[in-house]
Amino acid sequence: MNKRIYLCLAHMSETGIEQKYIKEAFDTNWVVPLGPNVNGFEEDLKHFVGNNKEVVALSAGTAAVHLALLACGVGPGDEVIVQSFTFCASSHPVTYLGATPVFVDSEADTWNMDPVLLEEAIKDRIAKTGKKPKAIVPV
Repeated sequence: MNKRIYLCLAHMSETGIEQKYIKEAFDTNWVVPLGPNVNGFEEDLKHFVGNNKEVVALSAGTAAVHLALLACGVGPGDEVIVQSFTFCASSHPVTYLGATPVFVDSEADTWNMDPVLLEEAIKDRIAKTGKKPKAIVPV
């Protein structure tokens, strides 16, 4: 397959529907991460993943990582493995919760967390602390 698939549009779609929703947000004063469109998105996503699941849309990836770490029970004294080549939103929530980030380097060709180094880091932390890292944040 030679078709290039872009991760996001660098422009508005041909139908212009994005501009309609942006105008609606400004016209109704819902320019914060709340409002009927967000509520509708959450409901649609809840139906998509299954009605027995709860869904919440957040204003930032930092908030999403923070809530995920809370759900995993991360707290003071815990260690969380984080990729070294990342934005601070991956590690700041770890420190917000009183835990310690343990950084793992990336693969040269993908820039993703190196799975070999990840395995080494897990073994190292178990050997040095006697416990497994509480979570892994691969972004």
